[in-house]
Amino acid sequence: MLKILIADDHPLFREGLSRLVTELDPETECVEAGDFPDAIKAAREEGPFDLVLTDLRMPGMDEFAGVRALREASPSVPIVVVSGFETRANLERALAAGAQGFLPKSAPPSVMLNALRLVMLGEIYVPPSLFSSEGKPTDVVSAGLDATRSAIGARANIEMLTQRQLGVLALIGQGLSNRNIADRLTISEGTVKVHVGAILKTLGVSNRTQAALLATELGITLEGTGGNHGATAT
Repeated sequence: MLKILIADDHPLFREGLSRLVTELDPETECVEAGDFPDAIKAAREEGPFDLVLTDLRMPGMDEFAGVRALREASPSVPIVVVSGFETRANLERALAAGAQGFLPKSAPPSVMLNALRLVMLGEIYVPPSLFSSEGKPTDVVSAGLDATRSAIGARANIEMLTQRQLGVLALIGQGLSNRNIADRLTISEGTVKVHVGAILKTLGVSNRTQAALLATELGITLEGTGGNHGATAT
């Protein structure tokens, strides 16, 4: 079971996030806060938490001071900023304040879920739209952007995947296990494992969560790859 702290001054958005994170674990327990002081109090008194999701602009404290205070209250817990103020400056200042990820509120649910999975694996998530090859990131965050650089670089290798591999990648993006992918594509689980290994190697990513995030960000779907329930090619 996961325990997640959700801090946002809009009740409807908190409710939406609470529903979304149950897809990480159906038994997820969510603790909600409507401002930074309440979030910091919850982090200190109602933990330990597995993940903290926080807005940037909330009552009670300056946004980045609030993120730093949450980091101090939960020194070992991954913090992800979920903000509607989607700028490169906010991204870098949030990471510098101690966040492990920055999610735009406009991100699709599938991207949010895979980004949260990536952060909970100990990596940093940065939206590709806010991190490009143009402009040098500040020194304080540049060391933590390797996973995002890999994901961006992987885009150039998508065309090297076969149609079958694209189909497998699409289903990885949906969170399916190897067994479920095998059932969906009517191939053996061993064949799926071979395809997954080839996909990770071709894309230059280190795990299937990174591959899943890339699939959702690029909008790769089984229908778009020509996949179907009766496919038998390997």
